[in-house]
Amino acid sequence: MIRSGSPLSTLGFVVVACSMLAACGSTRVVERSLDGGEPLTQASAAEDRRVHMDLIRRMIDQNQNYAALAHIEAQQRSRNSDELRLLEADVRRKLNQTATAQQIYHSLLAGPYAAQAHHGMGLIWAQSDPVQSLSHLRRAVQLAPTDVELRNDLGYSLMLARRYPDALPEMATAVELDPSSDKARNNLLILMILMRDERSVQRIVRESNIDSATLAKLRRQAEILVSTPRPAPTPVTKPSRAG
Repeated sequence: MIRSGSPLSTLGFVVVACSMLAACGSTRVVERSLDGGEPLTQASAAEDRRVHMDLIRRMIDQNQNYAALAHIEAQQRSRNSDELRLLEADVRRKLNQTATAQQIYHSLLAGPYAAQAHHGMGLIWAQSDPVQSLSHLRRAVQLAPTDVELRNDLGYSLMLARRYPDALPEMATAVELDPSSDKARNNLLILMILMRDERSVQRIVRESNIDSATLAKLRRQAEILVSTPRPAPTPVTKPSRAG
């Protein structure tokens, strides 16, 4: 890279620059790097975006939601992809900005992130309307049947609704899809406890080497779930007819 103050003459710089462009073929400069420094080629710009998206996801996983939203807004100044909008909806849902989150999710229901949008809608409705929540979560699983998180959340919602036989295949599928997922395994254990299937409980404990303290904690969680009342579904209001 030739910088200011180089001993090369202006003519020499032009020759070198032309040679570099010829060697690069179809590669062209499309945008600046994140720090506003040197221009990026198409390939390096794509890699730069991928790194930034991974950073945003890590922030969301660590509940650094305000920081994640700031980075999302910075990215949206130059582009506003469906992926960025989905991440924005997830962050706003976690920040209890449910109206905005729901509006964004709704706009994504017909696109490539429809499964994740239905999942987000299902999580929004989980606390107020289990029927609506389950409808969205089922649709999410239909669209992405191998997604462990979607399967697990559908199974968990069915478990909260006391529909234990319906929850079982969803949770079992999540565990088999990702045997390393402690979250999916623990939820399946809670379900087995609620179903009073002690033989399956002990089998999972042995196979996963779960200690007695963890099992006792899961049993307490099962007791809390079974004693917690569920909200009644929100009544559907029919539109009034004119005249």
